[in-house]
Amino acid sequence: MKNIPILDPLHLPLNSRVLFELDYPMFENETHKLIQFEDYIVYWSKYTSLFTREDKISQAEFPFESICWFVKTIENNYWGNEGDKSTNSENRMFSGEDIGISSMMHCCLENLPGYNFWNKSRVDHVSNRPPQSWLIPRYMLKEGLFDKLKSIS
Repeated sequence: MKNIPILDPLHLPLNSRVLFELDYPMFENETHKLIQFEDYIVYWSKYTSLFTREDKISQAEFPFESICWFVKTIENNYWGNEGDKSTNSENRMFSGEDIGISSMMHCCLENLPGYNFWNKSRVDHVSNRPPQSWLIPRYMLKEGLFDKLKSIS
């Protein structure tokens, strides 16, 4: 498993680039970016801790090929013509890492449906416990994020 340092979007290594910024209206004063780091996609966040009032940086790291699987799984199993054919959670191995998708009824806010895209093989950079996760409200996917993910996969 490749070791990925905590990235600084203003000073990225030569083999990295910011793909786009994400807007989570429910999280004002936070910054969220999707970064390509070599053959990984990194969901990067900067926020202020509610408990310590300190700025925190977190990132969730996914092998690049898992993004294509995420897009296909959402498109075919969750949004398919036959309705939701998925179980609540699906997972698969990519580059030796256990990657998964779970549907959620309360994603980021109460009664906001969405998905948890997670990497069980890596620990969260703030809690130091697995999994790393990226919560994605369904409406954000429908309003353009899905197309962006599809274009990079």
